[in-house]
Amino acid sequence: MEQARVGAAMIFLLLAFLSEVSASMSQQQQQQCGGASSAGVRAGYWQPSSSHYSPLGSIDTSLYSHLYYSSLSIDETRCAVALPSSGEESSILSNFSSSIKSSGGGGFAVKTILSIGTDEFREDVSNAAFSRMASEKNLRRAFINSSIELARANGFDGLDLAWRFPATQLDMENLGALLTEWRAEIMEDSTNRSSEPLLLTATVYFSNHLFDMADTNLNYPIDNMSSSLDWVNIITFGLHKNSNVTTADAPLYDKDSHFSASYGVISWLDAGLPPCKLVMGIPLFGRSWFLRNKDKNGLGAPTAAAGTKQRKSNQIGIIAYAEIEEYLKSQSVLVTHDNQSVADYFYSGDLWVSFDSAVVVQEKVEFVAKSQLLGYFLSTISFDDSNYTLSKQASQSWNQYHVSSYAQGSFGIMQEGAIIQDLHASTGSPSSWYSKTLSYLLLSIILVLEVL
Repeated sequence: MEQARVGAAMIFLLLAFLSEVSASMSQQQQQQCGGASSAGVRAGYWQPSSSHYSPLGSIDTSLYSHLYYSSLSIDETRCAVALPSSGEESSILSNFSSSIKSSGGGGFAVKTILSIGTDEFREDVSNAAFSRMASEKNLRRAFINSSIELARANGFDGLDLAWRFPATQLDMENLGALLTEWRAEIMEDSTNRSSEPLLLTATVYFSNHLFDMADTNLNYPIDNMSSSLDWVNIITFGLHKNSNVTTADAPLYDKDSHFSASYGVISWLDAGLPPCKLVMGIPLFGRSWFLRNKDKNGLGAPTAAAGTKQRKSNQIGIIAYAEIEEYLKSQSVLVTHDNQSVADYFYSGDLWVSFDSAVVVQEKVEFVAKSQLLGYFLSTISFDDSNYTLSKQASQSWNQYHVSSYAQGSFGIMQEGAIIQDLHASTGSPSSWYSKTLSYLLLSIILVLEVL
């Protein structure tokens, strides 16, 4: 009888403790999330280089909440935002926001964001310029002021930093200072103009910790990002672009490595970024390789080289979803869905392609919604087909899953595979501490009851 009373008392204390911690975490999260919209983020990235086959007027803006102009880079001499090098692109930049917002299908509600990032054709030089700019306060001020002036002059609702990627811990510290000062200038600009402040986002590595870098202890400045950014876009694709075997390039899960979307999401959450500030990327392109042996065509098959350059992507090893559909019209081409990684692939002759189909997009958006993340982004929307098949699937799935998940108000990863990876990703965040404390308390109760 005494044992039962002691056990009941301990359980009561445990429940009281959990209630207190839950309320504290909920209050902290509300403070961090600020005015995050309950409608979430359904973003799309659009490249000006695609204007000839994906003109602004053809975009179904009803499928997105935010559209990114991707992107301008940094002037390597002045460390200000580099203006477009051609008159045509200058015209596209100046007309982007007005064209998007005047489109039909609910386009008036879409917000536009100007992304400023690493020049993918001159990565080393461009990243060095970002590093130099971030290292000096006067250069940061020049960059920040030029970005705000450019966004305001061209009717953008926000700014995005797509530095791919900081390479040292000093870079990370300077990035934190840059974001803090950027937010301060945006708020001052808002006050001076008596207008809504510009949004500020960052497009970053898939994980909070950067792998395969010279500095093995390289982590993003979470505190600065949480307090200064409206949200963070994580690039959860292109994870195996240098692989010499066939593999899912944007897997949701990977039980054999850290390179998966679910691991990336959990690493950011575990580091302390609120889920209401995390947006997960979904690619509208596939990764292609040539097989060494056409008879060995499953996952893990040896490859000879990256796939040929395609018209839309203009890069070897990349194939737009619209171009994938052309291959799938052939009756000899069969798509295989891999349940473990949540990825699709097909092969045609010696060409092998991993990609996100409508089924994969639906599963990923469900994961995003049930994980209580802020939303998703699609890259790039000009790679979708003329019917916007994947964009429609993403939007429909979001409307389906997000409403129910938001109403439930339950936070955390709901998928079994993600829970398993969460055990390996723990680094001492509030959520990790909460779980560990719960485990210790339960263990203590069991031990006391055994003694009694």
